[in-house]
Order: sequence, then structure tokens, then C-alpha cells
Amino acid sequence: MTSCRSVLKATLVMLVAMAAWTVSVGGLGAKDVLSPYAYSDTKALVSLVEEAAALIERAGEDAFKQFGQKDSRWFNEDSYVFVYALDGVCAFHPITPDLVGKNVMALRDLNGKPIIREITDIGRKPEDDASGWVFYLWQDRVQLSPGWKSAYVRKVKAPNGQIYVVGSGSFNIKVEKIFVERRVQSAAGLLASAGKDEAFKQFQDPATRFVFLDSYIFVLDAKGHTLVDPAFPTMAGRDLSEFRDAVGFYAIRDVLKKLAQGDEARVLYLWPKPGAATPSRKLIYARKVVVGGETLVVGSDFFLATPIWMKAEDSAWLRNPPG
Repeated sequence: MTSCRSVLKATLVMLVAMAAWTVSVGGLGAKDVLSPYAYSDTKALVSLVEEAAALIERAGEDAFKQFGQKDSRWFNEDSYVFVYALDGVCAFHPITPDLVGKNVMALRDLNGKPIIREITDIGRKPEDDASGWVFYLWQDRVQLSPGWKSAYVRKVKAPNGQIYVVGSGSFNIKVEKIFVERRVQSAAGLLASAGKDEAFKQFQDPATRFVFLDSYIFVLDAKGHTLVDPAFPTMAGRDLSEFRDAVGFYAIRDVLKKLAQGDEARVLYLWPKPGAATPSRKLIYARKVVVGGETLVVGSDFFLATPIWMKAEDSAWLRNPPG
């Protein structure tokens, strides 16, 4: 079994290498879908789904037979693909085949997030090759406690004209910068279009797309006081301009300084992970939004996965922190 898993993982790595430049998404045209991602596991998952979409485009529903073959690149101990119609009917699912033919639009995760609604929303986008990520809290089949699952989903049209969404998910995807940046950009757009009351309500609701991968959206006023603060919901109005990281760096002050000169800011700081004694690198991404003449800061932060080859960089950054 170990050797089989090694072969399957090697196959996924090969898929990534073959798609390292571009992944075909429509005959003569090609679209680079991998360059936004930093980690090989993410690229492997995206490549798998893009290849599955290409197979559906060529073979239609006959592709489902290949997707269901055990110990194949489509269905193994590490991954599988699923397919839904836009009305929420499950077209293919190798793990729970009893779902096939049933409308599961009402399915929600442990936070109440409408998973299938978010998945099929990607298929309702106007682009023929629309894609996106859905993050949901789910019970792993082999773990005692639930964890965050990340699913990459792609819109696809079969030869008979039927529109599907095909996807695959993993409990082990690292947090990519683009995940956080796109959620913050979406939050900024909602705040600008819907106003504070509606936006703040969604930012604080764990059943929305704004709570993901143990991250959340925060909102500050122009001086750094909290307006939306899911980490400390009972401590409204905290002055985060006084926050200093593990080496004394005023991270929020640096965010405000950068936003005074532009519409977005990225700031690195050091902070211990839960239960850890030593600090790790954490990144804030924030955007400036003006609502009714009031300047607000919308952002999120997350721990960066630190490969071994970045240890020297971390040491240099510790000796000479920004600011």
C-alpha cells in the first residue's frame, strides 16, 4: 500500500511538472492557472481538477467512469473528484455514491456554511472556465476532530451542453496568500456596495465565506480602532495601533502608514502560533475602503508556511525587523 501511495503521489508531482507553464483550458488557448500558488500541494490539486474538467469537455458523462476507478490518479487514498449540476444535484461522488442523483443544495458544514451553494455559485459565473475555492469545516474520515477542507472547483461544459462544476478537496492545503487576498478584496467590495451594517453582519457570521481556514475579516477605523473584531467580539473599539509583535514591531501602525499612501498594504510580523514558544511569520493583507466619507481598513492575517530554505531569511528578518 505504501508503494502504491508513493506511485500516486509521484503521478501528481508529474502532473504539476507537466502543467508548470500552462494548463490547457480550451483547445488552442491556454491559461496559466498555477502561477498564483506557492505550494506544490495546491498546484497538484488545481492540476487534477483542471485535467478532470478537460476530460469532461471531451468525453462528457463518460468521464465519470474513469473518475470512479480506484487507485487511479482520480480516486485514491489522497484525493478524489466530485461533480455537481448547477441545481445542486450530485452527478458523481465516489466516496458517497448514494448522493448521486439527489439534490443536496441544503448541505451545510459544521458552521452552517452552505457548501453546495458556494460550489455551484462558481458554475453560475459568466466565464466558461470559471474557477474558485470553497473552504468549509468538515469531519475528516480518519481524525477525531473536524478540520478545514479546501476545495478547488471548476466550471465545465460537457459536449451535450450540460454545465457542471467539478472539484476536489484536501484537508492538507497550506494557506496561500491568494486565498486571503481574494477574501479581503471580496470583503472590501461588499463593504463599499452594501454598507457597514450588512457587511459587518456577514463578516461576523461563521456561515459565510468570510470565515475560512482559521482566518477572519477584521475592520478598523482610520486610527486603528476595531469595528469588526471576531477574535475578541466582546472587546469593541480596541486600539490596535498600540499592538507590537514578538520583536516590538508596530504592525498595525505600518499598515495604516502604507494605506495612507495607497489602497492596499501587506505587512509581515512575528507572532507565536497557538501552543508554540517561538514566533512565526504572520502576514497582514489589508485594503482601504471609503464608506459614506469614512475611511475604513478591511483586512485579514495568517501564518505563513515556512519551508526549510527560508530559515536563513527568517533569521535575517528577526535581526533587522521592518519599521
